[in-house]
Amino acid sequence: MALFPGMQVNLTQSQQLKLTPQLQQSIKVLQQSVLEVQQLVEQTLEENIFLELEQDEDGLLEALAPETSNEEDAPQQPDTDEIAETVSETLPEDPAALSDELESDTSWEDIYQDDGGPITAHGRVSDEDFTAAENYTAELETLHDHLLWQVETLHWDNPLDQLIAEYIVDSIDDDGYLQDSLAQIRDAVSEHAGEPVTEADVQRVLDTVQQFDPTGVGARDLQECLLLQLRAAKPLPEDSALHEQAEDLISNHFDLLANHQYKRIQRRYRLKEPQLHELIHYIQRFDPRPGRQYAPVERDYVIPDLILRRVGEELMLELNPEAYPRLRLNAEYIQLAQQVEDPKQSEQLREKLAEARNLIKSLHHRGETLLRVGRFIVERQKRFFEEGEKAMQPLVLRDVAEALDLHESTISRATSQKYIQTPRGTFELKYFFSTAIVQYGEEDQSAVAIKSHIRELIEQEDPKKPLSDSRIAALLEEQGIHVARRTIAKYREAMGIPASSERKRLNYFKTTTRSSR
Repeated sequence: MALFPGMQVNLTQSQQLKLTPQLQQSIKVLQQSVLEVQQLVEQTLEENIFLELEQDEDGLLEALAPETSNEEDAPQQPDTDEIAETVSETLPEDPAALSDELESDTSWEDIYQDDGGPITAHGRVSDEDFTAAENYTAELETLHDHLLWQVETLHWDNPLDQLIAEYIVDSIDDDGYLQDSLAQIRDAVSEHAGEPVTEADVQRVLDTVQQFDPTGVGARDLQECLLLQLRAAKPLPEDSALHEQAEDLISNHFDLLANHQYKRIQRRYRLKEPQLHELIHYIQRFDPRPGRQYAPVERDYVIPDLILRRVGEELMLELNPEAYPRLRLNAEYIQLAQQVEDPKQSEQLREKLAEARNLIKSLHHRGETLLRVGRFIVERQKRFFEEGEKAMQPLVLRDVAEALDLHESTISRATSQKYIQTPRGTFELKYFFSTAIVQYGEEDQSAVAIKSHIRELIEQEDPKKPLSDSRIAALLEEQGIHVARRTIAKYREAMGIPASSERKRLNYFKTTTRSSR
């Protein structure tokens, strides 16, 4: 019977899965890249006094030790693992205050104290007297800096023109092209200067900026970029007619050039084949991206998580020692922590110690998982390391998850942004995963292997008669690989290889360029 009309009491039973902080950190560390893990470790080392890097100093200590030593007289070092296991029990649960010994020794805040400058033999150097080494390195000049320097060194008739030029330079991208329209620049300058500016004013200043170095900068499209370079060039007397043809072609029939309609260009200008080649090669001398010479050179350095070595006839997989900082607990600070009697500080130290232990466990779990996944991949793709891409076997996340009794999401985290260094090069672990192309009575082929076959056939084709997608499918059929023509086209486009008609035009001018040289 209900206590009140319209109300009743129900009992329900449900289950919830909650991730502990340790498990959350373990998952986070697993999915991070090497650089992210190293940054995490570096940050934690700065914030957690219980963590320290495990350095191999045994050899050095043995070399410096006296020859005559007695093991019985040697001081016994505290066992860090034993202390770590018992410290949570030995820390006082309800102490009243700090011990006198710890109080007179140091305070925890002093550990993190930093006055800013480095410490030398004569004391700490102040920030005013210290200049970091990186401040002495040369700074690379960007395209924006180069153009802005020309704006500032040029004599302008009035300050408003210089302001317009600065806005124009700000709108030029790294390739050297103007991104904003004249109207947008007009409105921005008018609002900033507080006086009206016309599009004619912007165009007049733009004409000046387009004469800056590098030639062709400030163009609004490729056509204008090439024309700026053509008009600024000073051709030799024997090239004057060719120069005029190139300027007329770009000015009036740029669509024919952009669409590689060379036959129509040849008929329009009544050129013989050698003359057409000469005209096209003359235009190809100009830079379609004039700003790229000032683009910063970016080098992506990959730190492999795993290293695969060949030992005799066997393949041996190991963790990269440079990618995994070896951490350990600091026994001295653990012993000091046992003497703390203040409840608040005791709880803070307990949390810090748990954080340190969890990070070490997370790093160990990360390494063990990567080794398990890596060994399975190496075993499944063993033929790849012997024969190359054509021997790549089909492999999906489910295969690894079922074999290792792990969840697919765990395999995904363990292979994303994780790299393996092999005798054939360095690859991301995800590279070895490829869907299977079902064969008719034959062994299934991986998509990577089929792409390798397609690339090999195209590299060996006759430049004058490139292979069509249908012909490639027929050649693969002869090798026992049954792939539809549309699949060939999809894989070819994914590899950035143009169609046979486009390859024929490109090969045509490649061969003529080599012959002219």
